[in-house]
Amino acid sequence: MEEIVQFIYGIEIDKIFSVFLAIGVILLFKILSSMISKLILKLLKTKGRDGKELTKNPFYLPLKTIFTYIGIYIAISIIVATFTIDPDIVIIIRKATKILMIISIARAFGESFDGKNAKLIKIKTKDDQEMDRATKRILLRTIRIFIYIIAGFMIVAEFGHNLGGLITGLGLSGVVLTLAAQDTAKSLIGGIALFVDKPFKAGDYIKINNYEGTVEDIKFRSTSIRTLEDSVLHIPNSEMAIAAIVNCGEMTKRRFCTDLVLELSTKLEDVKLIENKIQEMLIENEMVIDDTIHISFESITDNGIKLLVIAYINRSNYYEFLEIKEQINFEIINILNSYNVELAYNTQTVFIKR
Repeated sequence: MEEIVQFIYGIEIDKIFSVFLAIGVILLFKILSSMISKLILKLLKTKGRDGKELTKNPFYLPLKTIFTYIGIYIAISIIVATFTIDPDIVIIIRKATKILMIISIARAFGESFDGKNAKLIKIKTKDDQEMDRATKRILLRTIRIFIYIIAGFMIVAEFGHNLGGLITGLGLSGVVLTLAAQDTAKSLIGGIALFVDKPFKAGDYIKINNYEGTVEDIKFRSTSIRTLEDSVLHIPNSEMAIAAIVNCGEMTKRRFCTDLVLELSTKLEDVKLIENKIQEMLIENEMVIDDTIHISFESITDNGIKLLVIAYINRSNYYEFLEIKEQINFEIINILNSYNVELAYNTQTVFIKR
């Protein structure tokens, strides 16, 4: 007990004050970090007025972490200036604090740019349209990787390593890895090409090679497509980047085209009347674009008179198009029946020599 009392009385008042001051600085910066971060975001005129909206801002958590570690660094400086500590230990403490700060800030930025927060981050393209979800997710993923790479280089620099030599070594290693995994590298490059060109987005119905379906996700290495059989197809981006892609999601209208082969015995006057009647029927249909209607006597075949009927339907949805197409086909058959004209079928005359 006497030894404890002697130890307490042996401690200098200024050292005790420095310890409490250091603790107070840490607590003060911890408390004020949230307030200062919100104030900076308000000065930058970011979206959101109240505290809850500001805390969802992607830069709120990193700013709060930075100010917290500033308080810790100041507290360590106060302790070092007051107590007699070995210089080597001081260097280790400072480096450890910097490394923890780098890791914490990188993690805070990484969580802020996580794909789950994609809806909180408004990214717009050159034409002032909001970027689609898949493209935004790829961009945020790239930013996160870039943040962690920078943090890694900063940590390596804190250990006193030469970054120039490290980058050169990574470059050589990258060449070796690329040669060892060319297919993966091609897919990654293909993913970047799809991100830049944007031939389709998530939710579009596309046709590529012998596949077709709805795009579900666009990742760095592959693109996921849900087929008509409800299975998920993963196509490497190296194939997607060089293949011819039909994007049905960008269609604004669909083409109706049919061939009517009338019997050869059909009178030409009836053929002309049927053409006019079909044209009137298409014009009366609200879903048909009038200036795209084309009906013509195309050719005379072995079986009959061939009429070509072309028109564009003002619907991009495939199932809605099928319904309108069915209506038009019914109307065409009714018109032919009203003139007692039948469609020709393949016939063949066989002469038997006796």
